[in-house]
Amino acid sequence: MTERKCAEEKLRKSEEKYRDLIEISPDAIYVVDAQGICVLGNRAGAELAGIPQDDLVGTPVTETYLPEELYLFRERIEKLQAEGTLRFERKFVRKNGEIVPVEVSLSAIRGGYFQAILRDISERKRDEALLAGEKRLLEMVAKGNPLGDILDAICRLVEELCSGSLCSILLLDSSGKRLWHGAGPSIPKPYADAIDGFVIGPSVGSCGTAAYHAEQVIVSDIATDPLWAGFRDVALVNGLRACWSTPIFSFDRKVAGTFAMYYREPRSPAPQHGDVIEQITHLTSIAIERERAEEALRASEQVARGQVEALTYSLDVLATAPAPDKFLGQMLSTIGRLLNAQSVILWLLDETNDSLVLRAWAEGTNFAKADPNHPFIKNPLSWKDDPGLQEMFFSGAPSVCEDIENDPHVSSALREYLRSGGTRKFLRIPTLVGGHVRGFIGIRHEARPPYRPKEIELAQALAHQAMLAIQLNEFAEQSRKAAVLEERNRMARDIHDTLAQGFTGVIVQLEAAEDAIACCRRKEANEHLQNASELARRSLNEARRSVRALRPQALQQGNFWEALKGIIKNTTAGTALHTTFELRGKLRDLPLVWQENLLHIGQEALTNALKYAHPRNFQTRLSCNANELRLELHDDGDGFKVKEQHDGFGLAGMRERVEQMGGKLTIASSRGKGTKVVVALPHNHEPTL
Repeated sequence: MTERKCAEEKLRKSEEKYRDLIEISPDAIYVVDAQGICVLGNRAGAELAGIPQDDLVGTPVTETYLPEELYLFRERIEKLQAEGTLRFERKFVRKNGEIVPVEVSLSAIRGGYFQAILRDISERKRDEALLAGEKRLLEMVAKGNPLGDILDAICRLVEELCSGSLCSILLLDSSGKRLWHGAGPSIPKPYADAIDGFVIGPSVGSCGTAAYHAEQVIVSDIATDPLWAGFRDVALVNGLRACWSTPIFSFDRKVAGTFAMYYREPRSPAPQHGDVIEQITHLTSIAIERERAEEALRASEQVARGQVEALTYSLDVLATAPAPDKFLGQMLSTIGRLLNAQSVILWLLDETNDSLVLRAWAEGTNFAKADPNHPFIKNPLSWKDDPGLQEMFFSGAPSVCEDIENDPHVSSALREYLRSGGTRKFLRIPTLVGGHVRGFIGIRHEARPPYRPKEIELAQALAHQAMLAIQLNEFAEQSRKAAVLEERNRMARDIHDTLAQGFTGVIVQLEAAEDAIACCRRKEANEHLQNASELARRSLNEARRSVRALRPQALQQGNFWEALKGIIKNTTAGTALHTTFELRGKLRDLPLVWQENLLHIGQEALTNALKYAHPRNFQTRLSCNANELRLELHDDGDGFKVKEQHDGFGLAGMRERVEQMGGKLTIASSRGKGTKVVVALPHNHEPTL
C-alpha cells in the first residue's frame, strides 16, 4: 500500500506540474479524449475559445470546426493514431462565431488521450494576405487598370483582412471642398448616395472632418458622437455604428481623399488595424497619384490636339473660304465635342451700344440654333445685370460657374433660363483681340465633375483659335475684295489698252470705207474693210487672252488631264509614293469650270492621301465614253470610316464641286484598305481633243 500511495503521490505532483507548465504557456493547450471531448485546457485555450476556463472541460472539439470542415477532424484523429504526431493549420471558430487561423501541433499521450497545442497565426496570415494584396494592387496600377477597379480591390482586401469591416474611399475634388465617391463595394447604396459630394468641414462626420483637419478621426459610436450630427440618421438607418477615417495624402502632402472603415457595432481600432490602415492609405495614394498623372498627360494631349485641330480649321478658312456662319458653327461644334458640352455659344459685344450680339450657336451638329427666349436675345443689354459677365469683361479672365443654383455671380433671369434647359454649370471664355475683350464663348454642361484646370486651358486655347479663325475669315474676305478690285482694274486697263483702241481703229476704218464707197472707190473701200476685220480679230484675241488670264496657271498650257498629271508628278517627286496614270477613251473638250473643279478634286484627294493615309501607291484613271466622264483616284493607304464625322472642309468641298457640275461623288474607304474617290459626270459636249 505504501508503494501505491507513493506512486499516486508522484502522479499527482506530476499532473500538478504539468498543469502549472501549460498554464503559463502563451499558446492554447487542450487535452482531448478519444471522443474529441476536452478534459483539460489552459487559460490561453479559454481565451482562444472565448469561454470561461471552467467551461472548457466537457466541450467537444468539433464545436470549434466550421461545419464544412468537420470531416477533417476524424481524418486527423485517424492519422494521429497511426503516426503519433501531426502538424497542420486550420480555421478555429470561437464561441462568438469569429474565425481565427491557428497552427495546430497534435500528439498522442498515455491513456488514449491527445494533446493539442494551438497558436494564433492571425497576424502572420494578415501580413501574408496584405503582402499578396499589395502585390496584386501594384500590378493593377502598373497595368493601368481603371482607378475605380483598383480602389474597389483595395476596399475588398481590407474587408478580407479585418473581419466585419465595410470600407469606403472618398476622393477630394480639385476645389478642395467636396468629397466624392471613389469606392465602397460593401457600403449600403442609400448611404453612399447620401454622402456623395458633401462639403468637408471641422465637424462633418469622420471623413469630412479628417479631410478638413488632415488627420485621422476615430468615431467608435456614431450614435453618440457630436461629429455625426448631420449624418447620424442616415448612417444609423443603414446599420452603421462606427467609422474610422484616415486622410489619404498625395506625394506633396496634400489631402487627396479619405479611407474609412465602418462597423455595424460600436468599436474602437486594435493595434493591428493601425498597421493595415497605414499600408492601405499609402497604396491608395500611389493609385490616385498614378491616375492623376495619366489624367494630366491626357489633358495636355487633349489641349495639344484641340489646338492643332482648331488651328487646322483656321487655316482651312484661307484655303476654302466657307460661309462664315457654317465655319463658326463647325468651330463651336469642335469645342463642344472636345469638352463634352451641352451647347457652345459665341457672343460678340457691339461697342456702339454695349449690347451683346449672338454670333453663332452650336448644339452637336446643329449650327443654326437660336433661342428667342434667351435673356441676352430678348434684351441684349441685360448682360449688364450679370455680375459674372461684368467681372469677365473687366478682367479678361475665364469665368467658371460650378453650380448655377448657388452661384451669386449669375443673374436671376439667366439662372431661370439655364435651369429650364437642364444646365447645371458653365464656362465663359473671353474672346480677345489685341488684349481687348470683344465677346465670349459660353460652354454649358449638365451634371459633371468640377472643371479641371487643363479643361479651362483647352477651352481658352480653342476660343483663341476660334477668334483667330474669325479674323482670318475677315482678312480673307478683305483679300478677296482687294483681289476682285485688282482684277477689275487689270481688265479695265486691258479694255482701255486693247479693246477700246481696237474698236476705235475699226470705227475709223469703217468710216473711211464709207467715204470711199460714197466716192465710188471700191478697191480702196475693200482695203479699209479688210483692215477693220483684222483689227476686230485682234481685239477678239485680246479679249480671249483676258479671259484666259482668270484660269489656274496649270491649265494655261494644256487640258486638265495633263495639268493634273503634272501636279501629281511634281508633288510626289522625290517621295516613295508610286503614281500611275491611265486614260481610257478620248478626252472631250470640257467646260473651263469642269476642268478647274476636276483639277481641285484631284489635288484634294492627293493631299488627303499624303497627309493622312501614308500610301505606297496612288492611281489616277480617267475614263471617257459617249455618255459619261469618270475620274477615279485610288490609294492603298490607311483608309478611314466614311460614315464617321469629319470636321475638315476637304470632303465637303469635293461634294460641292461635283454638285456644281451636276455629277455624282462616291467615296469608298475602310480602315487599312485604302480609299477610292470616284467622280462621275454626264457628257453633253460633242467636240473632242
